[in-house]
Amino acid sequence: MALHVYLSPHLDDAVFSCGGLMARQTANDEGVTVVTVCAGDTPVGELTAFAVELHRRWGGAGSPIAARRAEDRMACGRLGASAFHLEVPDAVYRWSHAEPLYPDEGAIFGSLHPADEELVAKLAALLEDKCPPQARLYCPSVIGGNVDHRLTRMAAERLGRSLWYYQDMPYAARGGVIPADLPLPTGITMTIPLAEEEVQQWINAIGEYRSQLSTFWGSEDALYRELTETLEQAGGLRFLRPAGGERGVENP
Repeated sequence: MALHVYLSPHLDDAVFSCGGLMARQTANDEGVTVVTVCAGDTPVGELTAFAVELHRRWGGAGSPIAARRAEDRMACGRLGASAFHLEVPDAVYRWSHAEPLYPDEGAIFGSLHPADEELVAKLAALLEDKCPPQARLYCPSVIGGNVDHRLTRMAAERLGRSLWYYQDMPYAARGGVIPADLPLPTGITMTIPLAEEEVQQWINAIGEYRSQLSTFWGSEDALYRELTETLEQAGGLRFLRPAGGERGVENP
């Protein structure tokens, strides 16, 4: 049986970006696992004003992470995928020497903080343990430049595996670009058309992320319009895949 492992920086990114293909793969009795990197609990202690504002936006004053993990399990379940959550804290919770590494939204979409370089190595070791060698591994292209997307891709590239790079949604649909300091490797761009029922399954899965809809789309109608228009313009889902192909996994 073919195996597919999607690396998701946050508790939504892989489903936001690839849910339609996941639906197809599980319908074909292929194994799909979503490994979310930044799914750790909110650390005890002081929060930045930015983190407090995100909590308010996500639906409450307390830590939202348990609820977001539940949303992710429901979304993955709708697609027939398994969900696995690592314990790395989101960038908004990472501090060093009593100072936040990413104190505001501008920092979140900037360069990886030098204090996180050690975390890249630790994450690569975790992924080596959690990603079967026979599985096809998907990772973000880092369209939009979010630091946790950078962290995920940089760790994945340390594995020395053939990677499929997915387009980070919704940033790809809104004119986002890949950071100049993190160009993609040489590969083949693939466009995978989706059937109407696969698109609907994808939209239904995204709808499980109730805490995030207001941040990214405002309504399910807005989600439907952006997703369907993006797919129509692109002709399907786009990936950069290894030029040499892979053993043991058929395309797409």
